[in-house]
Amino acid sequence: MDTTRQTICIKELNELKRDAQEMQKKGLPFMMASVVIWTLILSVRLMNFEIARANLLTFMCSCFLMPLAFMFSKILRADIFKKTANPINKLGFLCTMNQMLYLIIVMWAFSREPEAMLMLYACVFGAHLLPYSWIYDSKAYAVTAVIDTIGAVVISMIWGSVAAAIFMIVMQIILCIILFTDIRKAKTEVEG
Repeated sequence: MDTTRQTICIKELNELKRDAQEMQKKGLPFMMASVVIWTLILSVRLMNFEIARANLLTFMCSCFLMPLAFMFSKILRADIFKKTANPINKLGFLCTMNQMLYLIIVMWAFSREPEAMLMLYACVFGAHLLPYSWIYDSKAYAVTAVIDTIGAVVISMIWGSVAAAIFMIVMQIILCIILFTDIRKAKTEVEG
């Protein structure tokens, strides 16, 4: 491919990415929903249930993802469920579905290593954020993915699942603030 054609393709790709970023507000509705979900998970862990029940309730907390993301998308005026021909939107959805496959590992831990289940759940959640750094042109996703994954392991091993849940909440709040700032900055640049 000659350099002129390559430059045109890159420009078109960047336009598709900007469209997806604007329409989906860089995934912020999902990240805001994750703060609520991790807070619910923390609440479950603080209730001193037996480990099997705590793990089951932890899985159940994730059922709120789509309704919460929808609610936050309305607040932010994002359109996270709009069907478009933009392949970047489809890629984002595919990356989300990839996380579902990794949850099989978490389900294994549910029965074989129940004490490690929350740690693995946090690792899968954190790691699945990595591709969004490219999709949304946000280094914050890449940094958060690495810190979440490594931090969840270390904190779980040293201080346990309650500390790991608190850690995930704090990390998601930080990511939400960064994304919100990025969105406002992009909006200001477009208006200016």
